[in-house]
Amino acid sequence: MKKLFFTLEGDSNKPTIVLGHPLGMNSRVWDGIVPELLKQFRVVRWDLPGHGLSDALDPSTSPLTENALINPLIEKCDELGIKQFHYVGTSIAGMIGQQLVTQYPERLLSATLTNTGAKIGTKEAWLNRQKDVMAQGLESMAATLVVRWFSENSVQTNPTLASYWQEQLAKVDDFSYGALCAWLANMDLTDELEPSSLPVQLICGEKDVATTPELMETLASLLQVNKLEIIEKIGHVPSVESPAQFLALLKSFIHK
Repeated sequence: MKKLFFTLEGDSNKPTIVLGHPLGMNSRVWDGIVPELLKQFRVVRWDLPGHGLSDALDPSTSPLTENALINPLIEKCDELGIKQFHYVGTSIAGMIGQQLVTQYPERLLSATLTNTGAKIGTKEAWLNRQKDVMAQGLESMAATLVVRWFSENSVQTNPTLASYWQEQLAKVDDFSYGALCAWLANMDLTDELEPSSLPVQLICGEKDVATTPELMETLASLLQVNKLEIIEKIGHVPSVESPAQFLALLKSFIHK
């Protein structure tokens, strides 16, 4: 895989927290909470392939393997000398978080998984999305896709929210986005997940149409997490739609 863009901020003497963003977005989804997190943590963020400032995948690349997204993250933590960290991941990055819980539990201090599932959507839907993106391009599809990310309340409260993220999505590399759709099409962690001794927090949006509260209830059952935090009136991206409430849940959980 070509070079991924990572940012490392904060005091190396503080515990590290790693933040992973949803498909079609970038590491700026965390801008609203990072300044507060830096008071307590060293913060690592990264952009998925073809997103934000990360290199696009080569069009000749083979389909992404199951561990194609988690491996660069572990390698970067090794390079930075980060032996253990708190992890926060939304949507596709929540699936990466589930992989961390099952494959690298010794590296985790805690995991907060938001707006995700052991299986997100259907294989057919993701492969159709990939086909459409390659045929039409994200620039022409951005408005249709972004409307699914945020609740009506979020868009009304923040008039620039949808337009900003439409601009960001339009800049994502079509091939890389399509490859990640294909990765999601084949990802089903249902049989790999089991109750974990790690501290795991699950958070979802009341109005999320992509990863519904019901889907996250299933994930909670697989991991035997007793409580699913549901943030009212928001959709798929709590760090953007309700940063103060999201931050409060995060800090309360990690302090336990």
